Amino acid sequence: MVVALSALLTTAGAPAAFAVQIERSGKLTVPASAALVPFSTDPTVAQVLGQDFDAAHKAASAETPSPLTVTVTVSQQPLKPGVSLNQLAPGDPQVADLIKAAGATPPPIGDTGDKPDEVAIARARAQRLMAPHDNPMQQLINQFEAPQGELGPPVPCDPQAPPGPGCAPAPQPTPRPLPGSPDYTGDSEQYMQQGSAARRFSPHDDTVYQTVIVARVTVSGAPDEMTVVGVTQPGEDVRAAKKLIAENIANAVLH
Repeated sequence: MVVALSALLTTAGAPAAFAVQIERSGKLTVPASAALVPFSTDPTVAQVLGQDFDAAHKAASAETPSPLTVTVTVSQQPLKPGVSLNQLAPGDPQVADLIKAAGATPPPIGDTGDKPDEVAIARARAQRLMAPHDNPMQQLINQFEAPQGELGPPVPCDPQAPPGPGCAPAPQPTPRPLPGSPDYTGDSEQYMQQGSAARRFSPHDDTVYQTVIVARVTVSGAPDEMTVVGVTQPGEDVRAAKKLIAENIANAVLH
């Protein structure tokens, strides 16, 4: 089961509203009479869960004989080059579907690296520094200026023009792999391109990227597990997003 929620939080005097897209999968089975103890790797999530459990009169006390522990493991990463799905959710590939449902492009499973393509840079530099007599246009002009009988190989046909006499058929582009095929890298290519405009000006500023927050929720003594994913837009308050994710978890546990 996947549940989608779009949360909106407006603060007094704020110039704009804060929003986080939240997606949830899985379910938890919690007895109605159980007393609950929240535990989380993130202090913000732990605080909100504790307040909600206490408000619902579900918080365990020191005298509670057999409380249930609600454990929430939280990870977060900006969606930038070098981040992999294994960093966000080790061993949980379904998180990629939740990230997509939340409106973001998931990172690839393996590390794509965060370095520029040195080969492409060297090729572009060589093209810019090419001597005038070596560039393709000058070579073409030299062929026309050569003496009769020394014209060399025929001028290649214009690939943008309709084929004419003596022109070989233009090579066809290689078909792009379809989703599901072994060579498909669409998600990776799209992931590496997102935020590229902002990267040129702020290469080390994580706030120019979307941020993904993944919360995995378990209850002691139960085999069930729930995963909650939140996506914030560049520059938005990640701590506020965690509060909304914690509220989402509390609602699923208490109702």
